[in-house]
Amino acid sequence: MKKSIIILFSLISLFFYACNSIPDAVLPGPNNELPAATGKLDVSFTDASLNVNPEVYAGNGDNVTVTLLIKKSPDGGKPRVARIYVAQQANYRGTTDQPLFEVKLKNVDEQSQTFEYTVSPTSGVVYLHFDVQDNSGLISRKTLKINVGKEEQISTWSGVELGAQSNELASRFASSTGVRYQVCDIDSNIKFVDITYASSKTADKPQFLSNPERVNQGYSTTVPASNANCAGSSTAGGNPTYFQEAPFGIDFDAADNTTLQALNITSVSQAILIEEGKLYMYRKGDGAKMKKGLIRVKSITKVANLYTQGKVVFDVKIQK
Repeated sequence: MKKSIIILFSLISLFFYACNSIPDAVLPGPNNELPAATGKLDVSFTDASLNVNPEVYAGNGDNVTVTLLIKKSPDGGKPRVARIYVAQQANYRGTTDQPLFEVKLKNVDEQSQTFEYTVSPTSGVVYLHFDVQDNSGLISRKTLKINVGKEEQISTWSGVELGAQSNELASRFASSTGVRYQVCDIDSNIKFVDITYASSKTADKPQFLSNPERVNQGYSTTVPASNANCAGSSTAGGNPTYFQEAPFGIDFDAADNTTLQALNITSVSQAILIEEGKLYMYRKGDGAKMKKGLIRVKSITKVANLYTQGKVVFDVKIQK
């Protein structure tokens, strides 16, 4: 089963940055040593365990998934550009000084960017260095260590909350990273959204559905004019996700990668009506990139005669 390393950047800044050119990459030291990281941007992993032990496991040909949160500190510069370098040593840029990815950050207070990295070695260790520069060119850095050739893992997310169309909670979720997306965040990340939540306007029928299925069911895909940050932008698009009720006898808490791999999920329905306390299964991707998961619905909050204001709370397990 393929894994995805999805590196998602969320940027929170106190001010908008000017639309001039991005700072040049800082040259490495002797033998391609990493340049000093003296920036004051607050960079962390959204997965708290990675801030304690920044390691993941993957096999040759797999992709790996991690999310970075980047904030402007009170005395720091404005985040301007993110560059990602691949190396075989912790304190070096590797055999080339060229970044694998370079992303100019958008002129908004908060944003997200998603990247995919495919593991090419068959064994050993790979390091991903995430260099985020401010408008003075100073670097703030996080490094992720990838152990190659280890046993594949699954991701587990507990207590995920999504709101229906009129609820202030996010309605879209990427189970690969555990990130919930508000409408202004999904433009460049829409292909990673695999679970969305909605309820009928005329009857209380809460459901999980793929983002493309929202169009088929007549839900709006245009951000309303009342949204000051991204009014008029589109929330359409994305990849299909297929849902089914899970067969009787599956233990969500005990489910591992073998359990998920054995799930028989057809490509029939991109939406499913849900009930509190029930277990559902889903799949996304095709062929070697297919991932399968389980969803346990913990609670559904219903608002009488205001069905689009409800919410759902659920747990997820998904293959990496």
